[in-house]
Order: sequence, then structure tokens, then C-alpha cells
Amino acid sequence: MVKQALFVASAFSVLVAAGAAGAAGAADAAAAEPALLFHVSGDNGLKADYAAGDAVPNFADKVAVIPTGKTGPALSAQDDGILAWNAPGNIQAQRGTLSFFWRSGYPVGVAPFVIFRVGYADHTSWDMAFLRIDWNGSGFDAFVTDNGLARTRVSFKLDKPPAADAWTHLAFTWDEQTGVQLFIDGKPVARKEARRVYDAGLDQFGIAGRVIAPHQVQSRYNFLRGGDLDEIRVYDRALDGAGIAALARNAAPAAAAPVPTLEDPATRAAWRLRHGWTGEAPPLLTDPATRIRKVEFADAKDIKEWMWRANDGIPETTWPGVYNRSRLEGRDDYFPLPDWNTYVEGGKALTLALPDEPISRLEIQGPAYGDLTWAARAGEKGQKVGVRPKGLYRSVTTLAQPLKGGVLTFTNTDQETPIQEIWAYDVSAGKEPAGVFKMSYTVRAEVAPDYLNLSDLNAYVAGRFPAGERATVVAIPDAAPQRKRPAADLTAKGLPIVHVMIPSGFGDAPAAQALARNWAYGWENARDGLDGVALDIPALPGAAGTTIPLNIQVKDPIWPGRNMIDVSVSVKAGEARTLWLDLRDRILTADSLYLTIAADSAEFGPKALDGAKVRLVFKAREEARAEHVADRFNQVKDNWAFLVEEHTTSKRQGLYRRLYADISDLLRVEPDHKEGREYWGDITYGSQGWPAFEQPKAPAGVPLWAFRQTEDLKRVAKFINWWIDERQVPYGDFGGGLSDDTDLLQQWPGLALMGVDPDKVRGSLNLLTDAVYRNGMFTNGLSTIATDELHAYEEGINSNSEAMYLDYGDPLAVERLFTTVKALPRIIDRNPAGHVHFNTNWYSGSISYREGPWEWQKPYSFGVAHPAILIGDYNRDQTARDIVLGLADGYLAHVKPDGSYPNEINWRTDAERGGTVLQGSGASGPFQIFWQAWRWTGEAKYLAPIQWRMGKNGIKSLNDLNDNALSMLNLGEANKDAIVKSAARGGAMERFAAWSLTGDKTWLEKAYADEIQWADQHMYMHTEGHWWSDRVEIPSDVLQRSRLGGIANKRGQMNPGHLVSWRFEDGAKGEDVAILVRDGAAKGFKVVAYNLSDKPVTATMTGWMVAPGQWTLTQGVDTTGDDVIDGAGETRQVAFERTKAVTVVLAPGQTTIIDMALATPGDDPARRADLGIGRGDVSVKGSMITAKVHSLGAQDAKASKLELVDAAGKVLASVAVPALAAPKDLLPKVHAARLKIPAGARPSELRLRIVSDQPQITALNDEVKLP
Repeated sequence: MVKQALFVASAFSVLVAAGAAGAAGAADAAAAEPALLFHVSGDNGLKADYAAGDAVPNFADKVAVIPTGKTGPALSAQDDGILAWNAPGNIQAQRGTLSFFWRSGYPVGVAPFVIFRVGYADHTSWDMAFLRIDWNGSGFDAFVTDNGLARTRVSFKLDKPPAADAWTHLAFTWDEQTGVQLFIDGKPVARKEARRVYDAGLDQFGIAGRVIAPHQVQSRYNFLRGGDLDEIRVYDRALDGAGIAALARNAAPAAAAPVPTLEDPATRAAWRLRHGWTGEAPPLLTDPATRIRKVEFADAKDIKEWMWRANDGIPETTWPGVYNRSRLEGRDDYFPLPDWNTYVEGGKALTLALPDEPISRLEIQGPAYGDLTWAARAGEKGQKVGVRPKGLYRSVTTLAQPLKGGVLTFTNTDQETPIQEIWAYDVSAGKEPAGVFKMSYTVRAEVAPDYLNLSDLNAYVAGRFPAGERATVVAIPDAAPQRKRPAADLTAKGLPIVHVMIPSGFGDAPAAQALARNWAYGWENARDGLDGVALDIPALPGAAGTTIPLNIQVKDPIWPGRNMIDVSVSVKAGEARTLWLDLRDRILTADSLYLTIAADSAEFGPKALDGAKVRLVFKAREEARAEHVADRFNQVKDNWAFLVEEHTTSKRQGLYRRLYADISDLLRVEPDHKEGREYWGDITYGSQGWPAFEQPKAPAGVPLWAFRQTEDLKRVAKFINWWIDERQVPYGDFGGGLSDDTDLLQQWPGLALMGVDPDKVRGSLNLLTDAVYRNGMFTNGLSTIATDELHAYEEGINSNSEAMYLDYGDPLAVERLFTTVKALPRIIDRNPAGHVHFNTNWYSGSISYREGPWEWQKPYSFGVAHPAILIGDYNRDQTARDIVLGLADGYLAHVKPDGSYPNEINWRTDAERGGTVLQGSGASGPFQIFWQAWRWTGEAKYLAPIQWRMGKNGIKSLNDLNDNALSMLNLGEANKDAIVKSAARGGAMERFAAWSLTGDKTWLEKAYADEIQWADQHMYMHTEGHWWSDRVEIPSDVLQRSRLGGIANKRGQMNPGHLVSWRFEDGAKGEDVAILVRDGAAKGFKVVAYNLSDKPVTATMTGWMVAPGQWTLTQGVDTTGDDVIDGAGETRQVAFERTKAVTVVLAPGQTTIIDMALATPGDDPARRADLGIGRGDVSVKGSMITAKVHSLGAQDAKASKLELVDAAGKVLASVAVPALAAPKDLLPKVHAARLKIPAGARPSELRLRIVSDQPQITALNDEVKLP
């Protein structure tokens, strides 16, 4: 499949020789500096002067060539500039030197920033950083990352910062055998000795503050800091002090370029450590022929999270992922990752479900150490089947008895230390099967591997492996056309590893050769599938009786960075052996095959394998299809779960190239694969349409709008319940590092308030919010970790805000929000121009960076104001309101003559940049601030930005205003025709608005139908797909607007907009009742409810964003569908306000109309006192109760009492509660009361309640059950 070969080629586009076009200068450079891999001087712009790999950058933006370099031109990056070259061939992980001159461009301060990055070819950490050199706030840090995720790091503090216009020479060396060393201006300043395994594939390197990785290259958020670089050089070894000193003089180092061999003891020790040959040799092949069957795990979980990265065949990926405040050496620094896709208690045990076939051997790569246990069923106590000791990077465990089915668990002694790969094998004596056909090849060491269909593999080897590890041979049939290679190829020194390549066919001959005719051989367009590879290992040279360890890897033909099998064995010198490598079946593309054989023998090399036989055994396509499809789908599922946040579709990004290759190979073999087609639809943004979908049919007599609304609701409920049941753990998290989990749970309040599983959903949310505190994620009201303006909100400020929707008035929820509101003036204050803005975009509860790029207010900054909005609503707290109104006024001060508002504002200078606010990420944040300011004040000036936005984007601008803004702004009649016309084009908000204005429910039927289809076609991906937890959503926007009169909560939308909420009694479910809130306004609305069940349903409707007072409730039945009560209906007067409820009974199979209208206005609850008792406030020791009563309201609370009552409401005991001040300073005001449980009373049936004659903000926090 030629086009797939091209993808691999682009992934590893390395020049195999330095003789590409224009390479004369490159050859001269290589001759002058034999260890040089890469050099950029600026003389050729951004193109490298010399590159062993690609010379042209893979990505470049906002980087210019300037004439004022250290010598001649230099490269200058803006703060958000990026410049990344492909790494293969240009830099090696095992050892090397990175050297450049750096100039800060403007003064450095205490804020750290990245100067240079190198990224892995793949990884499980989000930033995938292999190497980094940073300004650390007082000097420089540099590190490389080993295969155990630890960082070999050095740090150096300067006596004084470098001048902004001064050039500093920085050089950093690393070597698996010796460790790392940092040099400044040619002098060594810091060194760390280490013996580690660094061997890995690398992706890109260069300038990008936040990430250089195969999924993203980006300078964004707090990773914004430009500067100048000159004379970037990379060498293939760690240069000595004299070499570095020469580089600091901008002279070429006098470095020899010896190729490593096993003759060097240190090299041999490193080679053995890498391959696991430091102790006992791998199992000896004692039989003439041995069968090794690769057995795939049926499932792989870390607690509840699907974790395929320890068995994906890619050694750069790991189980577990990376923790932000990591315990591993060198990882916990000034850049803690806010995104970490792990459980807090993850990384302790990897649970692997075994299929119903035997395994007898396990191989593990990576430094994790601990016990292996097996149990017949999940949850049972396992029996120990192996122990993996500390200090190994590879190991083989031969099981005493084969295992079949059940659950295998690796229990990690050191929680975060990773497994790179774990392989399960069934090993026995045996030859390969006959198959439906075989293809036979012989390794010919003297034949040049110059077939054009090997060019991608040759390029991969040249880019991935350092000099001395590139020996290559070709396996060909006897009659194949061939060309001899130079004799020097077979005498070159190096390490004992050989790359064996098998051409997929022989029509791809190089140019200028004799024409080959009347012969063909290969698997192109073969119908059947590859079953495995038989390898006849010839008698290897060595002293008689010598045991020679071997490592054999068969590469995936569509992605050579992934192994289909990776097995370690030993042979005796002089003894030939046959291996039948029974692979997972593959229906091959036209890509060539490739395997590596490494040995612990200095005598091993291409000549040792000359004459080796290789046979490819094929099985019937129908038999091969199952494993091919299962594996390719798992590969797609795993990759897209990681890649989906970036949603890149650029083939310049390695992860997308791999994803594209995998899903193409899946759909090539199984074009109608249901989930595969859904993934492809998501990957391509639905541009090719989606698989055929049939809407569920409404039962006879049930209004279609009602049926579809409840079907839509069921899908939202299914999604949320799946995440609670299948991913949440007792600690409280969902496997998204808590921070991403807090994003996920912004979907929880809406479902509960719509009446679906409210207690379960609230319990899940409370578990999470408590976990955030247990994990220490708050310091002084803000995030413990210093992070950017967006992620500062996602470290728990958002989950605390979510809790207020479902635990309204609970003292724990309220006082947690108090701490953040009290902290906000540290990061939001008045600037020299008199405007209130955010003074930093990088901060924590203990530090904020207020210099240069980090004092710009951005649209995403406003999320942390969510607590201020909620508390300003709750008790009219002055600090909260001042924050919101100050931010709104500060932004209004920057309005332009055309009515536009700037994207970013500098706190110190009041400067603006980035175009208008609509051009920035997170643009909705400021508009929610304006909306809240208008809600509180009624001042028209705050609507001006919203009206300007609507002038640009129309009705969809109201999407991120949770209230029924259409009604509140009286936009309906004047815009009715335009809105209805736009609704015909299918937007959800437009359809909802069209229904609101016309009463025509077909608009809602269409909106619900779209959501049903979207949910069904995304449900697998958003649940079983195990995406990062902040990436999953089954939208409930239209549902919330329909059932609640507005959106309560949605990610990134801070203003509570729901008029009402619902709860259903006596076993009824929210999905039993379809509800529409029509003409929603604070002083009146209509409820249209259809009961789909066959029983009356008692519903509790609670007021939220409604005007307080006495209301007139009129209820009756509508049999005509006109949303009007038939006849007069029943009318009653009810007290109704925020958190007050009314009860209604809905007849089965009928439409009930409830007309609500304010009759007599009341006082604003937010101006009242409020006493509360709630979660965690009560403890019982023996018969004594200790309870905390909190003052939470706007007014001082008068003296009250606390009563102990039983299930019948009888007062068993009471105690006086003194007057408590209002928390105007945002500090808790608490009284601890003690009561005694009377003899004979059952604590489980008792509750405490506050009794006061003073009006309260809410009664929801007046009672609590005894724990």
C-alpha cells in the first residue's frame, strides 16, 4: 500500500546519506566535525547549515532571522514563536551534546521559562519532554529523561542575571554511561553522574515554550517567552571540556568519532543494562525448533482506567502516565503539568485480563519492580507467580505453570516507576504450520539493501539509531535481482545489532540497473493474512558452550516504531535453532517487513546472520481478520484517546500519522467497522458524514417532542452514570489527574437538577471535591501549583463552584468558595490607569509572576471569577461583587469607536494586543462577566459588549449565556423572522429560539433528534473509548434550557441561568417526564409536562433564578397540544423564591400545564442572614454530638437553637446557638454546639435542625442527618 509507506517516510524523513541536493557543504562540515549531527547558524535562514536528518524546520512561526547574532545572523523568536526541526538523524537520545548561544532579548526575572526543548517520538506524559534547557528564575536548569520517567537534572544559580543584550553560551551533554553536564560560556558549572537507559525515539527539537511533541508544537498560556539563539549545534556524543570550550569560542571542537563497541567495558555494561542482560541470561533455546506465540491481553486497567500503553508495542509509552507533583527524581519542578491522565492512587497496580489461551512466559521492559500475581477472577486474592527485582530495564519471567484466563496483576513497589512494555507469550517446542502459503527468504549479508521499497525503513534506521547500531542486511528469495554492497559495510565496527529487512516485492528496483523480467515474488495485494515469521538462526560464532543472549523484535510494517513481538532468548554458540514467532495476525499492506536481532556477543553482526532463513507463513484471510481488526482498533482507540485534546489532523505530527495509518489499515480490512467509522467521523469532523442512523420511534400516542426529549435525557444519564460507575474510585477521582476530572463534572449539576439520579450525582461530585482537598490542590484559596490563567480554574475552583449548584448553602461548599473570593484581589486589582484587570496570568496560592509576558489579562483569565459570581449571588458579598463589577468596568474602559473590545490587556501598561476579544481563546469569559454585572445592576452599559457581539455573530452569541437571554433582553419579536430563518439551517440555539418564539415543537423535535444521533454515534468514544476525562461530553444544553428554563452549569459558563429544578418522588425517574419551561422569566413562566409513565408522578419544582414572593400557580391538563389549560384549571397561591419548592402531581399519559406568575413581590433572599449546618459538621462520640453551626449570610445571625429530632419530628434535645456575625470578611463564623443523644434513641434515625425566627437565605442548609 504505497501511500501508507509514504506516511512512514514522512514520519522518519531522514536522509540516509549526506549526499542529498546541495550536500557538498554538508559533506565538508561532516568531514571537519565527524561527530556533528546538526548545525544552524542563521546564514541560511531557518534551514540548517548541516543536518544528518531534515534540514528544513517541520514547524516555524513568529521566528525571524536577525543580523545581530553572536557571529553574523541569528534566530529571534517572539514570545509565542515556535521553531521545530525533525529529530530523527539530527539528535540521538543515547548520548549527545547540545550547544548554542542565547540572548534573552529583554530582562529576565524570577519567572522560569523554557529556552530549548527536545520531544519524544511518543510518550504518556502530555509534554513528552525528553530534554529541556530552562531559565529557572535565578540561573539555568537542564535535564534529560530516562526510560523510567525520571529526569537526570542539573541546576546552576548565577550571581546575577545576564544582561538582556548579552550572549551566553550554553552547552549540555548527556550519556547513558556517565550522566549529564551543563556548561556556561565554555566552563563546566553542574554535573550529575548517572547510569541510565536513555535509548528512545525522538520526534522534534527546537524552540517552543509549552510543548514540542508528536501531537503539538506550541508556545501558549504561561509558556510564552521569546529570545534569540545562534549557532545551534548537536553532536552524537558528549563532548569533553575542551570541545565545549571551543564551541563557546564559536570554533569547531577537535573531536574524534569512535564508534562504540563492546570492547569498551562501559559500553558493554550500558548495552547489557538496556537489554536486560546484567544477570541471568534469557531462557535458552534447547529444542531444535521453538514456538513462541504472542498472546494479547484481553484488557488492561489501572484501577478502572483502560491503560493500553504498557502493551502497545511502543517502548516510549508507559504505564502509568506522569503525575504533576511527581515523586520521581527530577520531575517536580516549576512547571507542574496541570494535565495528567492518571488516578491519584494509580500506578500501583496494572491489572491484565488474560484470554482463554495459555501463557507461559512474561517479558517486561522498564524499571518498575514488584510482584506478579494471578487470580481466576477479578477481585479474588491472587497467588504470586513471579517477582521482578529492582534495577532491571528488561526481564523474563518463566511461569512455573501456564496461566489461562483469569487476571494477572503487576503490583508496583514504587508507585510511579513505569513499565514500558509487558509481553505475554506461550512458549513450547514446535515448528511453524504449513499455512495456506509460505514465502521463503535468505539473509544475504553481501547484498545491498537498496530496493526502493526499503527506502523508508533505511531512513528509519538511520534516524532512530546512532552510528554503530545501524548494520543492515536484506533477506531475499534466491532468484531475486540483487546488487552487492561495498565490502566496507561488512567490516565496519559497531554494536551487535542487525536490522533485517524483507522487501514486500522486487519491482521497486533502483535506477540505472539491468531490467529484471519474467519473475516476481512478494505479498503485495495478498488476500490472506500473515500468521507469523519462522526464523532459522544459524550457528553463531563464539567459544564452544558460550551462551549468547539475543533480543528479537519484529516491527509493525506500517509503523516501525512499534513492535509486533519483542522476545528475548539465548542460544549456544555453534548451535543452529529455529524460532516460530507466532504473531498476532496481520493482513499486510505493500509495506516491507523489518526485524532486529541484538546480541550480547562482540562476534555478532551481519556476517553472523548470513544464510539465515526467514519464512513468512500466511493463513486464510477469514481467520486472520479477527486479530487484525481487534489490534488495529485498539491502536486507534488508544491513540485517539490521547490525541483527541489536540485534535490535530496534520501529517507533520507523528501521532496523527500513526493514527491515520492505523485507522486506514482498520477500515481497509473492515470498511464497515461500526466504531471505526465513528472514530473516523470524529477525526474528520464529520466531513464525510456519519454511518447511517435510525431514530428511535415514539410509542403510539406519545408526543414526539416528549419522547425525543426523554430519549435525549436518557443518553446524558447513561454517559454520566457510566463515568460514575465505571471510572470513579473511592478516592473520588476518575483517572484524569483530578484537574481534568473537575472539568468533566461540570456536566453533573445539570443532570441532577433535571431530576435524574440527583443523590447519586451529588454524592459523586462531593467525592471529587473532597479528593481535590485530600490531594492538597488548594493553597490560600487558589491552586497549589503555579499554572496559567485557564488551568488555575481547573485545579478545583471549578469543582468547588459545581458543588454550589447541588449543595447550595452547605457551609462546606460556601466557605470553600469564600477562600477563593478572598484570594482573588491578590491577582485582580486596579492598575496605574485606574482600571481593574488581572495582574498576572501565571500564579498559585503562594506565588504570582508579574513581569513581561505574564501580566497580560486574557479571555481565559475570567474563569476563576466563578466563585465571585456565585457568592455575589448568594449573599451579595461586597468583595465578590466588586471583583465582577470592577472587571466589567475595566474592560469597558477599552471599548473602541467601532464598539469592539480587545483580546488581551496588559495590567501594567494598559496596552492591548491580539485583535478583538472574539479572536482569542476563551472569548465567552468576559461576556459572562458583563452579563453578571448587568444582572446585578441593570445598567445598560454592560449589555453593550453583548449587543456588539450579537451584531457580529447573531443569535448564537447567546449560546454561552445560561439565562434565557432572548426573553430577558426582549429580542424575540423584533428578530423573530430572522431567528426562524436561521433555525432552518439547523443550529441548536437557533432551533431552541425558534420554538421559544413560535411554540412550534417541531423545532425541538429536530434539536433533540440531532442530539440523540450525536450521542449514539459518540457514546462509545466518550465512555469505553477512555478519552482524557476533560475531553468527553454528551451535551445537555438544549435539555437544560428546555427543562430548567436555562442552563444551570456547563463547562466554561459561570452564570447560573436555571429558573427551576426538578425532583421526582416515589420511585419515579426524571426520564419518565418530559418538561418544557416556556416564556421563562424571573416573574413568570409556563411549564408543559408530559408523563410518559403509566402512574401519576409527584414532582418537586424548586425555584432558582426567580423573583421572590407570593406566586399564583395554575395547573391543568392540555389535550389539544396548544400549551393552554383546557378549561379553568386549579389555582393556588404559593411562596416561591430561590430554593423554595412547590409540589405538583402529573397525571400519566397526559400533558400537564402549570402557569406560574408572581403575584406579590418579596424581599431578596440574598440580603438575609443565613445559618447553616452541613457535610462534615457533625460528629458523634458515644452519646455526645458535636455540631458546628455557621453564619453564611448577608446579615448578622440572631441567637437561635439547634434541635435533635427523630424520624417523627419529635424534639429529643436542643441547645442554644448564640448570635453570629455575618462573614463579611469571608472568614468562617462558626459556633460548636454539643448535645446528648437520649437513651434508647437510634442515631441512624436522628437529625439536627436549626431553628430561628430570622428570615434565612435558604432552608436547604437547616437540617442534617447524624453520621
